[in-house]
Amino acid sequence: MTGILGIGAVRAPTYRVHPSESRRRTKSIYALLRIRPVVAQHSRAEGELLREYARGAKTLVEIGVAEGGSAWETRQVMAPHGTLYLVDPYPLSQLGRFSPTRLVAHRLLATVPRGHVAWIEEFSPKAADDWSAPIDFLFIDGDHSYQGVKADWDAWTPHLAPGGHVALHDARIDGIWINHQTGPVRLALELRENAAWTVASAVDTLVVLRRS
Repeated sequence: MTGILGIGAVRAPTYRVHPSESRRRTKSIYALLRIRPVVAQHSRAEGELLREYARGAKTLVEIGVAEGGSAWETRQVMAPHGTLYLVDPYPLSQLGRFSPTRLVAHRLLATVPRGHVAWIEEFSPKAADDWSAPIDFLFIDGDHSYQGVKADWDAWTPHLAPGGHVALHDARIDGIWINHQTGPVRLALELRENAAWTVASAVDTLVVLRRS
């Protein structure tokens, strides 16, 4: 299938750049029409770190999918028979309207024939209500308000499997692009003071934590 919604010649995502180098045509409709490639919300180094901690994971959960750039990274390295759960309400879809962002993400993820993808088009705390499976790798990149990211953290991290890792995006206080007042930064600073959690790695704005 090679039409607008088909896989066709979908290209790999391009990586996040500094705001001073921001691209024109940022709306997802341009990616859907293949006028521009999918634009990942992470840097190349962050993509490499996501791959490192997602490698071989059997159960992965990503909160905040957008055009699917980070999910594209992790699906390539997850366990061959694992499941990647993608949680994003895609607000336009919730309103019964056409969502280019949702369609771009579905098309991009269909280009990676590894594991299984389960789409959960709900707000994160609601999606967690009925969750019970242990999670090997959790990526939180949804609501960036403090209340939003804290709600995601509280709802999902109790399900982290022993030895599992959780990644927080836009959370590194000395990372580029960062507004130090954002929710993920505030939460990451609190977690650094929490003996229950240890920072496993960090690059650019991405922080990966594990239980101590």
